[in-house]
Amino acid sequence: MPAWGLGLWISKAYYASPDEAIGVAAALREHGVPCDVLTLDGRAAWEVRTRFDFRWDESRYPDPKAALAAIRAFGLRVCVWLYPYVSIESPRYAALAERGFFLRRKSDGAPCVFDWDADPATSPFGNVLTPLSPSSIIDFTNPQAYAFWRDEHRALFEAGVDVIKSDFGEQVPDDCVAHNGDTGRRLHNVYSLLYNRCEYEATERYGRGPAMVWGRAGWTGAQRYPIQWGGDPQSDWEGMCASIRGGLAWGLTGVPFYATDIGGFYGSTQPDAELYLRWLQWSVFSSHMRLHGVGAREPWAFGAEAEGIARKWLALRYRLIPYLEQTIAQATRSGMPVARAMPLAFPDSRLTRDFETQFMCGDALLVAPIVREGGEIDIALPPGAWYDLNTRARYPGSQVLRYAAKLDQFPVFGREGFALPLGRAVQHTGEIHADHPLEMLWIFGKPAHVLEGFRQVKVEEDRGGAFTVRAMLNVDAQVFGDASAVNVLPL
Repeated sequence: MPAWGLGLWISKAYYASPDEAIGVAAALREHGVPCDVLTLDGRAAWEVRTRFDFRWDESRYPDPKAALAAIRAFGLRVCVWLYPYVSIESPRYAALAERGFFLRRKSDGAPCVFDWDADPATSPFGNVLTPLSPSSIIDFTNPQAYAFWRDEHRALFEAGVDVIKSDFGEQVPDDCVAHNGDTGRRLHNVYSLLYNRCEYEATERYGRGPAMVWGRAGWTGAQRYPIQWGGDPQSDWEGMCASIRGGLAWGLTGVPFYATDIGGFYGSTQPDAELYLRWLQWSVFSSHMRLHGVGAREPWAFGAEAEGIARKWLALRYRLIPYLEQTIAQATRSGMPVARAMPLAFPDSRLTRDFETQFMCGDALLVAPIVREGGEIDIALPPGAWYDLNTRARYPGSQVLRYAAKLDQFPVFGREGFALPLGRAVQHTGEIHADHPLEMLWIFGKPAHVLEGFRQVKVEEDRGGAFTVRAMLNVDAQVFGDASAVNVLPL
């Protein structure tokens, strides 16, 4: 996993011009909002009528390389959106059809053309997005079509693109047939896997550094081409709760990485500050996080108070990156997701089993999202003992707490026996010192579980059961609980 992917991603549907996107990049730094990736979504870079065919909208992007360089100058990576369909109005359509690069109709072998539902009453786009042109579907079972699509990415990466948002991938009609003989019905589910594999391999071949994609559709094997996000939730409390449940269910299938659209994608109203902040707070503890939706999702769009609270929690997100990297290393070895549903993390606990929106972030942190207005939530503490990160109070496990959190607070508990490595607050991951990423350890009681993957820290236990934590001189340590039981010494 590239470290920059663990930072904040930001976008909206959509930036109307390069100047608007560059302006957002500048504003992020002016407001002190840490961020690593800006996404040019949907219509932002491509002409809707003819998309998608790898051609920039020349009326807005006459010099894509210069526009992307202006965004990247603020320490940001650039993500661009695409999907595996080509409009019948694209100038490239006829040549691609002639080469047999589209799924075909069973009846006559002509390219399968599907039309989008543009009725505002039934369309998934509602009345807020531009209706799309009839399109044909790239046939990833055709080796030549696969190679063509993969290699067309080269120019995007050479222009300054860092990562691809591989949207859609679900439209495979039953009545079509693929190059390999599969019917649409048989191909439908696996299509998204082939699509995201192609995007991932294009990034490996032509991108810079470790590869990832920001994908929507997935199937068995999707964990090989990380990551996936949860599509377009509605901007309300149930949309948020569904995003939590969906992400935890995704983790139960053995796919360790997940993100959601913070604030929701769209709905009858825009999210208010409370919903936006509660969504952002729990997303701090997801493997990846992105602000996105129809309408502004920058923190300052929700008022000065909300902006300050968002900055506080985003600063913690960046401090958590060493811990997230440790958890991701564990995930790549075992398949254990970063965000773990209660039945997975504590399979023998009947008490916690039905609390379907709280989760473990790695081994050390229990996260209990606020899922309704007002800031109150019932929290089922698993067996063991737990330290409230807000108050440092210790709570025995196997009980249910009624918890009230002010808007700038959020219920997160450290697990006794574990330690939480924290880095420095930075504006983007490029500011993290590679050789000295740690600034502090939060030690929850006696650190019986050794920190993995850090040369800067060693944990020792003597015969009497006392613990000594040896850390580099520039790493401070704070002990939650009885500090006399833990010695902290230089390494």
